[in-house]
Amino acid sequence: MILYNAKIILEEKVINEGWLEIEDSQIKSINEGKYKGDGIDLKNKVILPGFIDCHVHGGYGYDFESSDSAKFSAFAKKIASEGVTKYCQATVAQPYDLIESSLSNYAIWMNTENKGPQARQIGAHLEGPFISEEKRGAHKVEYLKDADKKVFQKWIKASDKNIRLITYAIERDKSNFTNFLLKNNVLPSVGHTNTTAKYFKAEGVDKGVTHVTHLFNAMSGVQQHNPGVATQSLIDDRVVCELISDGIHVKEEVIKLIYRSKGFQKIIIVTDAMNAKGMPDGDYKLGPLDVEKHGQKVTLKGTDILAGSGATYDHCFRTMKKINDLDYSQMIYMSSINVSKQLNIFEQTGSIAVGKLADLVVLDKKDEVYLTITEGEIAFKNNK
Repeated sequence: MILYNAKIILEEKVINEGWLEIEDSQIKSINEGKYKGDGIDLKNKVILPGFIDCHVHGGYGYDFESSDSAKFSAFAKKIASEGVTKYCQATVAQPYDLIESSLSNYAIWMNTENKGPQARQIGAHLEGPFISEEKRGAHKVEYLKDADKKVFQKWIKASDKNIRLITYAIERDKSNFTNFLLKNNVLPSVGHTNTTAKYFKAEGVDKGVTHVTHLFNAMSGVQQHNPGVATQSLIDDRVVCELISDGIHVKEEVIKLIYRSKGFQKIIIVTDAMNAKGMPDGDYKLGPLDVEKHGQKVTLKGTDILAGSGATYDHCFRTMKKINDLDYSQMIYMSSINVSKQLNIFEQTGSIAVGKLADLVVLDKKDEVYLTITEGEIAFKNNK
């Protein structure tokens, strides 16, 4: 496959006019200049590394709790329309037995159906149940527990080692859970937490935690006499922060503050989208909870408490780019490079380079998705 007549955004440079050669699942060559021959004429559109969403519950009527192979596959096909080529599908807090059974079904799908012309899952993101009651957000309080290594070991086995990261409150680690995660190659991500900046630094970051879940949402914040996890995340260069840049979860001024504090190499754009994404406004379920969708805003029914998002990844990409007046060379870090490094897959994907997987998104002049290619196969093409 040849993609030509395009602007190509590489990690270290920009090719203003060039062409890409794809063979099987990989990028075979990257070339400057004009190309004459058969291929896909992109008519001056932009090729970027495929988007990687490490925190998405679902969308289009599907979520992790659907726990059905056909639904996992349907979601993988639909999310490719957002430019997403890799993702981690997230859970919500549930009873232990339901989490285990969902992970068992997930393992079967991961081992048999996570292939073909669709976005590919990297692994599961367990959001809870080891989270703070005070900062639980849209999670049922009765399901929240202290971190439990024995229980989590059962989940690792049930998932066939397909758990990639977990969101937990560092103050609920009573048994050296963080070290256990690191030894088992599960990325520890602190979120839904109500502890102090000092405690987070000493018991989290100093012990190897480098990832924070949806910065500012469901965590202790920036308060001059009682700085929290958000404060330490902003000032500590070791911490990489997820950011829901839909313009709803974090307002424009705070998005600017985050960018000026962390820079493009320490931010990861995520959607935190749930099953109502891409669906009509109305009533839905987030795990066991009743929620309502109005546009891209999703709240617990009858409240103003946010319950995931209804935003697509490309919307969050455009919003971040516009608010901070950024160029593509900065954006690819926040949409692809940083997260692939966090998940230890950067040698295979996350940037455009010869020998890497052909995970690509092509954007038009409005930064809307024209083409998504996953491991050398066309997963989405906008024919409008």
